[in-house]
Parts: sequence; structure tokens; C-alpha cells
Amino acid sequence: MRFLDPTLQAALEAWRGETGTASAEADIVSRAEADNIWFEERVSPERQQVFENAAAGASTADALRQRHADYWQTRVTVTEDTPDTFVTALDPADLGSQVIDEYQTIVRLEALRRPLEKWSLSFKELENAHQRGDDPVLQHFLDVWNDSNIRDHRPAFAAWKDEVLSELAAPDWPDQLRDRLGLAHYTPASDGPIAVALMEYTVREVKVEAVRQGLPICLTAPTVLDSGPWPHFFPAPRDLPYGRAMSLDPVDDEKRLLAEMLHNRLTYLPRHIARIGHIMRPPAPRELKDLRNRHLLAVQVASGRADFGEEIP
Repeated sequence: MRFLDPTLQAALEAWRGETGTASAEADIVSRAEADNIWFEERVSPERQQVFENAAAGASTADALRQRHADYWQTRVTVTEDTPDTFVTALDPADLGSQVIDEYQTIVRLEALRRPLEKWSLSFKELENAHQRGDDPVLQHFLDVWNDSNIRDHRPAFAAWKDEVLSELAAPDWPDQLRDRLGLAHYTPASDGPIAVALMEYTVREVKVEAVRQGLPICLTAPTVLDSGPWPHFFPAPRDLPYGRAMSLDPVDDEKRLLAEMLHNRLTYLPRHIARIGHIMRPPAPRELKDLRNRHLLAVQVASGRADFGEEIP
């Protein structure tokens, strides 16, 4: 994506070349965030113009980074309005025109800390209710969780269940799924493991909810504007259907690339909670540059686009 506004374009070029930050790793993070904009191909001209209007006047790398974060907070992370991701006038990267089995299962890994704290419910109590099939308790928990103050209407990053079956079959499935989905922010800290739920639901359920919300479009390919500046996002070339999640383990085989999609907010029901567990360990230590450069190569091979992207030197 190249900006029409020369001031914004100059700021983006400065962002890509930014060095001398807190550390060499911080320089790579900065380059990765800027590269995500530079090599994005799926943002429509209409949506780009909306972003440029929102970012007008940003003349430095820091200013553009902040405008990107502000745009995401105000136009994508919303509690009532439709996120720009699904606004038809902005020509979204719609997946609905593809032939998708409406009963295909979608999976999403959700952290549980906020809803558990909101209801003062312990993980063990939730686990017991899930094991018993105690729908009244689960429904009360979900009523709290579904509240817009906890779950806004931002697009949900998700994947197909049939592409992560090996991870789900492992005893440490929460850790393995976190790694495969590229959820680097799900890293346990000194206060202990991260409680998570595996949510499962069908394409049909997503579409039914979209109709209820008045959304003609509900399944899209992710773009750089659908999150704030984030070095673990990686844009996929338009030649590939869906996005391609960047695994926290280096991917050497393009066949291991995981299809990634966005869909509208789904009101969770007890049947959607497939499993609950804990992420116990941090991701294996990997250099961000290595992760991104190897993911880039896999994406280039999968798409037949050797001209797509550029390695971080």
C-alpha cells in the first residue's frame, strides 16, 4: 500500500528505515510494523482514503504509528457501529463470494481472564460447569462475557478447525494452538498460566448473526488496517484466498501455512465452548526477523509471487 498523500508516504518511508530505537530487536519490530503497511495489497482504494483522511498530518514515523493505532481504536474496535472491515462502501476483502460449506467449523482461541474477573468466577468453577454440562452456569458466564464492555464488535481472527487437528490432538493443545495461530500476546507472565477457551462454531452461525446485525458481509481476509501496529501480523498477497497466520514456530513448508479469516462478532452460547485449558509456557525463543523472513518465503512459494514482500535485512 502506497499513500497518495506525500506527507504520509514520507512518514511511512521513514518508519521503514527507522533505526536507533531502544534496541536492535526494537528496530526490527518497527520495520515489521511498517512493512505490514508497505506490502499490504487487499485494502481497497476507498478504505485507504478513509485511513488517509484519519491519518492526515502525520509527518513522522511515530505520528503515523499513532494514527494507525487511533484508526483501529475508533473505526475497527467499536461497541455499536459497524467496523470498517465489513462496510460495503469500503469494498472489503469479502470471502462470501467463495463457495464455503456453511457447516464447516471455525475455531478461535479466547483468553478468559477478563470475563472470569468480571463475574468473580474461578477457572475451576468454570471448568467444573463445563465438565458437568451445566448450561445455566455457562450461560450466565457468557451473558457477562458477551457484554459489549468486555467484548466489543471488533472483527474476530479465526481459522478452520480441520487445519489445526494435529494441534488439538496434543496434550498441550493450548500452547500448540497459540503457536500455530501466531498469538504472541498470549505469553504467560510471572502471575501464572493464561486461562483460555477453544470456541467452535459454524459458518452458518456466523452468517445468521451477521444478518441479525444487518451486515451483508461477514467473512473477510485480514488486512493491516484490521489491527493496530503489530509485528506478528503479516499481510498475504491477494493471489491467496484468506490471510496466512504467521506461526510462532518457523514455517518451512508452504503447505503448513494456516488460512486466517475475519468474521463479525458472534454472541457466544454454551455449545460454542468446546474446551477450556491453560497456556502454560511462553513461545520458543525465536528471532522476529527469522520468523518473518521464513514466513515470507513460504507465502511467496504458496502464491507463486516471488515479487511479493521483502526480507528484513
